[in-house]
Amino acid sequence: MKSKSTARSSYDAFSVLLHWLIAVFIIALFASGLWMVDLGYYDDWYYQAPWWHKGIGIVTALLIIVRWGWSLFRQTPPGINSIPHWQHLAAKVTHQSMNVVAIIIAISGYIMVTAKGDGLSVFDWFTIPAIISNKPDWVDPAGAIHLWAAYFLIAMASVHALAAIKHHFIDKDATLKQMLGRK
Repeated sequence: MKSKSTARSSYDAFSVLLHWLIAVFIIALFASGLWMVDLGYYDDWYYQAPWWHKGIGIVTALLIIVRWGWSLFRQTPPGINSIPHWQHLAAKVTHQSMNVVAIIIAISGYIMVTAKGDGLSVFDWFTIPAIISNKPDWVDPAGAIHLWAAYFLIAMASVHALAAIKHHFIDKDATLKQMLGRK
C-alpha cells in the first residue's frame, strides 16, 4: 500500500479514459437510438445508423466489463474518503446500477437483433452468433426494455453529473477534478 505522500490525488489515466469514453458513447447511443427510429426506408442513414449503433453499443458493453475488471486493481484517490459515507455509498450504488443497466441495454439490443436467428455484426470485424433464434415475438418486449432502460440510464447519468457539479461548485471538494485526472 502506498504511503500518503505517494498516494494518487486523482484517478489514473486509464480509469479517466474509460469513464469519459463510456459516457460519450452512452450519450451518443441514446441520441442516435432516438434519432434512427424515425428514419424512413429511403433515408440514406436507414442502414448505416443501426450499423454504427450496434457496433458502438457492443464496444461500450465491452468497455464497461473492462472497467469492472480494472476497478479491482486501481487505487481510489484519497479524497473520495473525505465525503460523507452515505454519499460514497450512493455514488457506488449509482455507478454499479448504471453499469448493470447499460449491460441490460446491450443484452436487450442483442435479443432484438438476433431473435429471428441473425447474428449481430460488430463493425464487420466479427459477428456475435444468435444464441436465441426463432423467437420473433421477443423483439418487441426486448425493444421496450431497451428503450426504457436507456431512459433510466440517462436519468441516472444526469443525477450523477449534477452530483459532480454540486461537489465541485457547492462542496468545493476534489471529486470532479479527480475524475478529470487533475490534482
